[in-house]
Amino acid sequence: MSALELEDIVVEYDRRDSGRVRAVAGASLSVDRGQIVGLVGESGCGKSSLARAAVGLVKPAGGTVRFDGRNVTPLSRRARPRELVRLQLVFQNPYSSLNPRRKVGSQLADAMVAVDPVTRRGRAARVRELCELVGLAPAAAERYPHEFSGGQRQRIAIARTLAADPTVLVLDEPLASLDASAQAQLANLLVGLSRDLGLGLLLISHDLAIVRHVADVVSVMYLGVIVEQGETRPLWELPLHPYSEALIGAVPHPDGRGFLPEALPGEVPDPGRPPSGCRFHPRCPYAFDRCPQEEPPLVPLADGRLAACWLQPAGASPAPPARLATARRVD
Repeated sequence: MSALELEDIVVEYDRRDSGRVRAVAGASLSVDRGQIVGLVGESGCGKSSLARAAVGLVKPAGGTVRFDGRNVTPLSRRARPRELVRLQLVFQNPYSSLNPRRKVGSQLADAMVAVDPVTRRGRAARVRELCELVGLAPAAAERYPHEFSGGQRQRIAIARTLAADPTVLVLDEPLASLDASAQAQLANLLVGLSRDLGLGLLLISHDLAIVRHVADVVSVMYLGVIVEQGETRPLWELPLHPYSEALIGAVPHPDGRGFLPEALPGEVPDPGRPPSGCRFHPRCPYAFDRCPQEEPPLVPLADGRLAACWLQPAGASPAPPARLATARRVD
């Protein structure tokens, strides 16, 4: 049994002009202890909605979320069940999730008390330990959030989740607001925490280059559904869904050589009016007659990968489509 299991999750929102909008339309994934799972896709595909459903910030309209075998219930004004405190969420903007009027140390101490009451001396020692664990000096506990850089504030936000002694962290675009140097440092920190503490991480990001280097498993999401899942290296080297291929083909090469990336044609459709059949078929260079007629299920392939594409029959050995038609080689 995985530490965090999401099965057929459906998330809907009210919208004035079109009634209910289905932001997540039956997505499933799991996170084991000590495993880093990357969730990637374009903006608006439902990644953040799935993250919020995973920790109880949004009540799913369908499906189940289980953490350590216990159903995750939506958050309310009452205290969260003790068993679910070890499931934590890290937001994209650390400054908005920290109280600017309180010192860092007091905010870390609050998280400890929520899990297990400790003495004042014990809290102070644990606060210093948490600061060092995320690469900050112990003196950081006596400062306010505005005195830190964006990358340091994100480390503080991570330290606050670690104060709850979690087993799974859900990280919603934690690197998006940082510069390249801070992104690399924080990505290395997350890998180290996962390995050293046995933490399961669900890392949501639109930056495939980062996910490629830190994630053990990748789930690719498009318009509310998972279209491909698999171990990171095989998926990167041989994407089995045209959307995965397009995302990987759009990643720039640091040396400027090889294929010149081009933007994926078209825009993400309105989730309130998704296309018929395969949701990706209006933008797919390999679409054929069946694609607009029937929605492909996410089926297992011979090597343990999963793909939702009519080009990949269930149980067959994976076969790649031709290279992305829009890519062109630079001389």
